[in-house]
Amino acid sequence: MSDLPQRQPWPTEPDDRDDHARKADLVLEGGGVKGIGLVGAVNALRETSYSRIQRVAGTSAGAIVASLIAAGMAPAEMQEVMHSLDYKKFEDASLLGRLGLPGKALEILLHGGSFKTDYMHRWVSEQLAACNVRTWKDLKYDDPRADRTLAENQRYKLVVIVSDISRGRMLRLPWDYKQLCDLDPDDIPVADAVVASAAIPFFFRAQHLTCGSAQNRDKLTLTDGGSLSCYPIGIFDRNDGGASRWPTLGVKLSAKQVPSAEWKAINNPLDMLKRLFATMSSAHDNVYVDQPSVQDRTVFVDTTGVSATDFDLDATKRDFLFTSGWTAAQKFLADWHWKQWQETYTEPERSDRRA
Repeated sequence: MSDLPQRQPWPTEPDDRDDHARKADLVLEGGGVKGIGLVGAVNALRETSYSRIQRVAGTSAGAIVASLIAAGMAPAEMQEVMHSLDYKKFEDASLLGRLGLPGKALEILLHGGSFKTDYMHRWVSEQLAACNVRTWKDLKYDDPRADRTLAENQRYKLVVIVSDISRGRMLRLPWDYKQLCDLDPDDIPVADAVVASAAIPFFFRAQHLTCGSAQNRDKLTLTDGGSLSCYPIGIFDRNDGGASRWPTLGVKLSAKQVPSAEWKAINNPLDMLKRLFATMSSAHDNVYVDQPSVQDRTVFVDTTGVSATDFDLDATKRDFLFTSGWTAAQKFLADWHWKQWQETYTEPERSDRRA
């Protein structure tokens, strides 16, 4: 920790400048334990340029980090929490799962995943509770001007992406609780959605949500949001033709690549299965990431050499991930300007609509 950049606490006094220069929305990609890189990047953004994060969305590990940001956890505290966390405890095996490979295989058949999510849920709940956040009513987004443009179900500081595999659709929680599940998000623990989003298929047990009226109730099976959208960069973009008051920035847990650099040989059925799942989970997002307007508002964090399920990673790898995120964000900020991005990508679109 001594070699890492020194952190400053998140400002407690609001900045009321009319130009909103310190405000931004954030979108964070999933990536298991690689999420430490998100913390490094987000801390650099918050401490140097964008201290007033308005709304934040995330998938999987991105949902965990996003929930801590929305709850108001200071950058220095988040760095310490994520660095000191014993990630191995997330591999929360049942008695059956401790019987080796056969036991884990039976867990997958019985519950859809090798490991329970009890520890993860308890840890996320404790971190949020320490910030006085328990249910979604504690994360209401209070902005009178935004209330005129945002639907009532979207007036929250946090959005978590979850895959509803019972109905084959993506859930944006808490936005979709009422419309698709007939539930009031203000009564539902935030940790439920965060853990569902982080439940990597076959690795963690799938989560369940009972929704509907008393006469017609459905039990939905929920799993990792990354199965459908690991990087929902367009979630906060306006669709009414109006100009955004501040930017939406994204953090992606991979180096910037061209399509040809992502080619991989398929040599056997196992390779085919892995690539098939990877393609299904990333193809939707890649359509957007390939666009220059998206690439130019994305911080690409190089996490080469670290697997999403490397839960026994040592302090050296943790420092590598954090520093990679911090360095990537600093490099991004050195060349990026909100007004320039608007002039390059937004203004021509508005001119076309007026014409």
